[in-house]
Amino acid sequence: MIKFLVLMASLALFGSVQLSAQSCKVLYQEGNKLVDQGKLDKAKVKFQQVINCGNNLYVPDSEKRIVWIDRILRKPSTVKPFSLSDNEIVIPYQGGQDVITVDGNGTWTASLNDNNVAWCKIKKEKGKIYIVSEANEETSDRICEVIVKMGSKTKTVVVKNEKAPEMLVPSVENLTFPYKGETNTIEIRSNTNWKVTDVPGWVVSTKEDGKIKLTALANDKNVERSAEIKVEGSTKTVIINLYQGAGLDHLAFSKNDLHFGPEGGDEYVSILTDAQDWRFGDFPHWCQVTKVADNLLRIHCTPNEPINLTREASVNVTTGKQTLGINVSQEPKPFVAVIPNIGIGGRTISFGVSAGYVIPMISTSSGGDFTGSVVNYALGNNSESVSFSSQSGFSIEAYADMRIYKNFYIKAGLNFIHYTYKNTFCEDITRIISGIADNYYLKGSQQNNYKEEYTMNLIEIPVLASYRLPVTKMSHFQINVGPVISYGLSAKMKLSGNWKSVGLKGYEIHNHQMTDTPTGYIYPQSWSQTGSFNLYSDHATYTETSTDGVDFTTNNYPSDFESSPLKRLNFGAKMGLAYEYAGISFSVEYNLMFTNMAEKKFWEGERWKIFRQDAPINMTGYKQYNNYLQLKIGYTFRY
Repeated sequence: MIKFLVLMASLALFGSVQLSAQSCKVLYQEGNKLVDQGKLDKAKVKFQQVINCGNNLYVPDSEKRIVWIDRILRKPSTVKPFSLSDNEIVIPYQGGQDVITVDGNGTWTASLNDNNVAWCKIKKEKGKIYIVSEANEETSDRICEVIVKMGSKTKTVVVKNEKAPEMLVPSVENLTFPYKGETNTIEIRSNTNWKVTDVPGWVVSTKEDGKIKLTALANDKNVERSAEIKVEGSTKTVIINLYQGAGLDHLAFSKNDLHFGPEGGDEYVSILTDAQDWRFGDFPHWCQVTKVADNLLRIHCTPNEPINLTREASVNVTTGKQTLGINVSQEPKPFVAVIPNIGIGGRTISFGVSAGYVIPMISTSSGGDFTGSVVNYALGNNSESVSFSSQSGFSIEAYADMRIYKNFYIKAGLNFIHYTYKNTFCEDITRIISGIADNYYLKGSQQNNYKEEYTMNLIEIPVLASYRLPVTKMSHFQINVGPVISYGLSAKMKLSGNWKSVGLKGYEIHNHQMTDTPTGYIYPQSWSQTGSFNLYSDHATYTETSTDGVDFTTNNYPSDFESSPLKRLNFGAKMGLAYEYAGISFSVEYNLMFTNMAEKKFWEGERWKIFRQDAPINMTGYKQYNNYLQLKIGYTFRY
């Protein structure tokens, strides 16, 4: 009974100690939180409570905290003679802040004795000098002095930043190499001299400036290996663990490809390996695989059903670390009927060329009241809306045709595409022409007749999934669909046209009243324009010529923009149908563009102004997609 009571008392005492330790920790954390919030008086109370707990783990730090808070809270005295609260302060190697209080009635200054000291900074504030030190990673103390002057008196504060303990930290402590071997570099962060020891024979170690370069040799064994290397300083040692995966088992077959006739049969394959155990599996139902000896397989193939298709499969053999397959194929057993042999004849990988006729289909839209062209005709309404009319073009293509599985192919090529299209602007409008003179402008009816001719050259790379529907052994239909990448080589727009004014009259600028100024002698009434614009550049030029011969007969106007009108790189999809006979193919394909060709900065800006006045409204949300239809003839070197 007495022993039981003693045990219970001990447990109660232990619980009290645990509770006390826990309470001290909480109080200490609350005190630090109050310091971070700037509530130093309340923080001091918390740290005093920690001291009262009597827990040796937190008492020393709490006492240092209270001393530091007292130094911060101490107010300088103007009654005392010139003096400093401390002549020397010590800041730990981790860096930090301390404060000196300056007493005395007078103006004072403080500065470092050496302006080249970068690790120490001072700040003066309300009778105090705050001293801030960066962390010291060196193994020796750092010292600087703060000189404080008041009148003719000078005092010195010695600032000591304690030396750091020896530091030896690798960037990684565990390093894994593949069985083939490779080179890795480990960075060593240190403030002392160090060396590398205990390097295993399968690793080559090279010490560089603050780094270790480790090269693992290839592991030719089928078991993993590991080792430890040591990085030793003067008083500290760290260990880096090295691991390398096992090499693959040697695995090979006496035969890699087995070919059976329509009636089937048996084949024997020797398994050549140094693995302790190996297994086989993943074979088709029409094959029967048996292990007849330690390193010998018998593969039996059943007769092929009369479906006129070659059967292909593999028998997999694994050692646990690698798997290889024995390819098995069986010839078809033909029908006794007049039915074409199903399947596409020819090579597995073939190459071909084609040429085609291109019909462009230009699709445009915008988010405003009108959808204009690259030319700003200064209307800003529906009269300026574009109406592209398709013309024609051609394509030249080289491609590869690759059989993936049975009648499923991949068709990838490189195409050169050339096509043209145009837009016309023919409108009779009332136009105001300013800038003719300082005191009046011209206003009247104007007849416009312009033609925009576009020429596009581009390279496209289609990658099409192609399914073949056999007709005979020499002919089939193709269903092709897949993504396409296009890159513009050139996009030229040629502008030509003219405008003619009818009844152009002058008006006073200040009151908009008609004037009898002979406008025909001030401004030509008929002009013709020609110009060109590379739509992948930000520069265009055009020439304006007076057909009346009045005043200036010819003016050249270059124009620069924030960006080009169109983007070179675009993405889309291609789909089509084709019929091939003996390598000669006829196809129809449609190219649908997914990405918007238009550069926003150009189309939502002023565009290409060919008249000397501003359009009332800029265009927003412009989109352009250049789609096209192709009719092609080609030849595939298949047979």
